[in-house]
Amino acid sequence: MIRIRQAICEQLPQLKNACYALEVPVRRQQLQNAGRPTVEWVLPSAVAQQEGKLLNSLKNRFEEAYVENVQLVPSAGRSAAKIVFQLQPQVFVEQLLQTKGNASHPSPFAAEHIVVEYSSPNIAKPFHVGHLRSTIIGNVLANLHQHLGYRTTRLNYLGDWGTQFGLLALGVQLLNVSDKEMQLSPIETLYKSYVAANKAAEQNPEIAQQARDLFSALEEGTDKTMAHQWQQYRKYTVDDLSKVYSRLGVHFDIYEWESQYSQQHIQEVLEKLRISGLLQPEHDGREIVVVDGRRIPVIKSDGSTLYLARDIAALLERLSRFHFSRLLYVVDNGQADHFNALFKTSAALDDRLSLEQLQHVKFGRIHGMSTRQGKAIFLKDVLDEARDIMREKRNFSPTTRENYNLDDEHVCDILGVSAVLVNVLKQRRQRDHEFSWQQALQVNGDTGIKLQYTHCRLHSLLHNFSEVDLDDIKPDWKHFATEPADALDLLYALARFDQSIWQSKEQLEACVLVNYLFGLCNATSRALKRLPVKQEPSLQKQLQRLLLFYAAKRTLRQGMELLGLRPLDQM
Repeated sequence: MIRIRQAICEQLPQLKNACYALEVPVRRQQLQNAGRPTVEWVLPSAVAQQEGKLLNSLKNRFEEAYVENVQLVPSAGRSAAKIVFQLQPQVFVEQLLQTKGNASHPSPFAAEHIVVEYSSPNIAKPFHVGHLRSTIIGNVLANLHQHLGYRTTRLNYLGDWGTQFGLLALGVQLLNVSDKEMQLSPIETLYKSYVAANKAAEQNPEIAQQARDLFSALEEGTDKTMAHQWQQYRKYTVDDLSKVYSRLGVHFDIYEWESQYSQQHIQEVLEKLRISGLLQPEHDGREIVVVDGRRIPVIKSDGSTLYLARDIAALLERLSRFHFSRLLYVVDNGQADHFNALFKTSAALDDRLSLEQLQHVKFGRIHGMSTRQGKAIFLKDVLDEARDIMREKRNFSPTTRENYNLDDEHVCDILGVSAVLVNVLKQRRQRDHEFSWQQALQVNGDTGIKLQYTHCRLHSLLHNFSEVDLDDIKPDWKHFATEPADALDLLYALARFDQSIWQSKEQLEACVLVNYLFGLCNATSRALKRLPVKQEPSLQKQLQRLLLFYAAKRTLRQGMELLGLRPLDQM
């Protein structure tokens, strides 16, 4: 389909770079077109004002190789004007079902650099389910941009700075933590150390002062031994986090640390803020910026920097290093005021930067996600719980066949993670979400298990006909036009894949792609029921149906991988 979309856009200047925005109408509209394949472009308001001129320019413009007919449907009431492109049906079905890849075409977005900052846990606190939404939403958004041809950088900015890290360092000393203990379980060990130091500080004020002194030594670089230990702790933490990220289908191009922008590294930025008049002194010794009438502290009265100062320095340094077109921060709703201050202060300070380049991708909270034993602290516990529940469901299911070729632990882990990811990703991101194990692990509902099950069904069917060389079969529109309507329904569902990716990217909503995949699974299930292959006596029908189901599996697999899922062939 992408070749047809590009061909249309190449011949219509107003459609430049909008090939993904061409929409395949729903079934009811297709039936109005006598079942012939069409794509539509809903005209933007600026173009719609020139409907007459545009209609004249469309005449005799399109090659018959791709488009049979073009018509402009004028605006009516609330319905915007649109151009309807009636496609050559044989070319349409060939583009959708041919098994050999289309020749690659340069992406119109290759020059744009998108940086996505997501996950970003604080190493003094557990990597809990609150980080889950940032991690998996950010991963999907990065995947979507990369798929569309944007140059994409995935960035994880970990919190490892501030007074609380003096407490953490002190806790390590109080518990006498060995390097081996830290290496074996860094995240849990650092958390226990932090909790221990906090309790000690509550009972003894001198402990709190000791922690402040330790952090000052770390910030000023006077304690070389502790600085070296800190580097080791960070390395162990990344190694430990990578195990969880791997299970979630997540990876990063760059890990950065808040300590990279400690006070000694950002004096130049603070001085620029002062010279520009953006940083103003208060009577109590603090220094603040004024954003939308609010006085927001940047430097405390003791001269130490606050989080906003480090974020401004990080943002400007990234602008110089990445020359990004857009920078997306995937962080919860509660940080809206912080990012408003960050964006407006940074844009006012550096004229290379505009507010249009910066976006806070907000999301709501997840409630109710815990293990059966009670409140979960670590995300790893939740993923382990999902794996264990899936193992129980499979073991007690009367339809589960014993298969010694399967790694049961591996399959159950993938199914459990798929259930958790899809249950979260199918929600609108700004809404708070109540997590339910019962809903997440259903096979029949709209769940990650459903996506995996459909992929396995398609794999099994195609495996039974593995001796057939699909590359040698030419898709035939006339065949599908005479099949039950389920065949065309699945064809049109496949044709909507590109637009679902585009809409998901434009709205920064993973749920758009998730819901598309649910629809694809439903269309596939109906087609599998109405279009049998093994029982079909006609060889031609068998082969055409195999092509259709091969395309369904390929599209489902690609969509699942964009979500961070690992598609299974057997479950």
